[in-house]
Amino acid sequence: MSYLQKKVDRLFAAWDKKNSPGCALGIIRYGKFLYARGYGMANLEHSVPITPDSVFDVASTSKQFVAACVAILARRKKLNLDDEIHKHLVEMPKYRYPVTIRHLIHHTSGVRDYLTLMDLAGLRYENEYSDEEITGLIARQKRLNFRPGSAYLYSNSGYLLLGEIVKRVSGLTLRQFAHQQLFAPLGMSSTHFHDDFTEIVKNRAAGYAAGKDGPRISISIFDVVGDGGLNTTLNDLLLWDRNFYANCLGGFGGKLIEELTTPGRLNSGKELNYAFGLFTEPYRGLKTVHHGGSWLGYRCELVRFPEQKFSVICLSNTEAMNAISLARGVADLYLTEEFTQPKTQAAYGPGRASTGKIKCKTGIYLNPKTGVTAVLSNKGGYKLELSGNTHQLNRVSAVSLREKNGAVQLDLEGEAKFTYSPRGGQKAVYSWLPTYNITAARSRRLAGNYYCDELNTSYGITAKGKTLKLNRKGAPEETLVPLKKDLFKAGPYITLRFKAGSFSLVAGRVKNIRFSKR
Repeated sequence: MSYLQKKVDRLFAAWDKKNSPGCALGIIRYGKFLYARGYGMANLEHSVPITPDSVFDVASTSKQFVAACVAILARRKKLNLDDEIHKHLVEMPKYRYPVTIRHLIHHTSGVRDYLTLMDLAGLRYENEYSDEEITGLIARQKRLNFRPGSAYLYSNSGYLLLGEIVKRVSGLTLRQFAHQQLFAPLGMSSTHFHDDFTEIVKNRAAGYAAGKDGPRISISIFDVVGDGGLNTTLNDLLLWDRNFYANCLGGFGGKLIEELTTPGRLNSGKELNYAFGLFTEPYRGLKTVHHGGSWLGYRCELVRFPEQKFSVICLSNTEAMNAISLARGVADLYLTEEFTQPKTQAAYGPGRASTGKIKCKTGIYLNPKTGVTAVLSNKGGYKLELSGNTHQLNRVSAVSLREKNGAVQLDLEGEAKFTYSPRGGQKAVYSWLPTYNITAARSRRLAGNYYCDELNTSYGITAKGKTLKLNRKGAPEETLVPLKKDLFKAGPYITLRFKAGSFSLVAGRVKNIRFSKR
């Protein structure tokens, strides 16, 4: 075992146990494994260890495969990337502005995220739903988050709809088409889109979540595919990674790979860092192409450094693992002589704590453009809560905070404003909100039952003195925190704005859902 391999093993030592889930790790250079092994167990009930042949759900890492299917259909003139989606999905509304296939690919469509919609409608991810039920939920949305092409906002709906377009244009299921056009030609014999939850999959790793007394099973019978749902192995992903240097798919040569790795653009001409199901952005001065995944008990990251012909794949079966951070930790070891930026100066690189104090107000912050709120606290260290996610932040300069894994950075503008910069997303400015109070009379006027036809669900709002409570299906009762006149925060990621017997709701990847009082 080499010195570097020993250092890698120390990175993953916490998972290298017989009583713990873990991951399959692959380190690739010039199309071959430098190191490939499993840490921890694929199945704790039957004491099955993880190996390079263990099958994992790779969640959103699936998106690049769907995008490749769409690109192949486009190159065969079966569709055009600038087709309006209504041409292939007739059940979708005719929006005021056209939504194209290209918009779906680059997350610039404005189509609301269906996973967020499910949560708002009280639909559990762990349950079974048909393709028609989920596409129907998306099609019920009368409005978009924004004008197509004007902004970037990651939306799982886009890739679910792309999978449906592949099905309708090709006459095959996404699983069949991907097998025929991608997996079979590359020899990826253990890879498939898992569109039947009852199917037995040999060597599959079970997903786990942390429980009070140890790991608990965390899996789903949700088998709608497109935005996720790919089951694959470390050994198969080696073949996929190798193809990016010498494409053998479709007879298109390097042109297909060039298309898959070319970032999209907004209507303004601004280049994004999202291509065909792949993020394209630098890490410590080197180009990368990557995508991660997170779904129940599974975490995944596939990061490629194309100019170094170096890749790291981390497939995990525990929600407790940060696959993105660990994959970059491996790259830090192997490419240490090739990086042009140290860790502390890398664009969205790992945030290492520096000494000194930083001046900023804690409490609730608001993005006035979107209505999204964030909570910044400092109890033993800075923590940002935003859109249902929690980010532990380190001070990296007198005016900057950064998450240790490099996923998020805050740049302070005085004590009451910061610019939020997520890796792979757009920057946004948030301003601190002072405490705001409402009267008991105002609380009583806002209380009542509100219905949303786009979600086909009702929310109940009750008043007790000055306090308002929100009750919705599938969620515990939430206190409505007043932010300013007629604007309230509920739970980790919902904002309500009341107006004339109704309210509009913002929740992460869903904007301006309307509820009317009944």
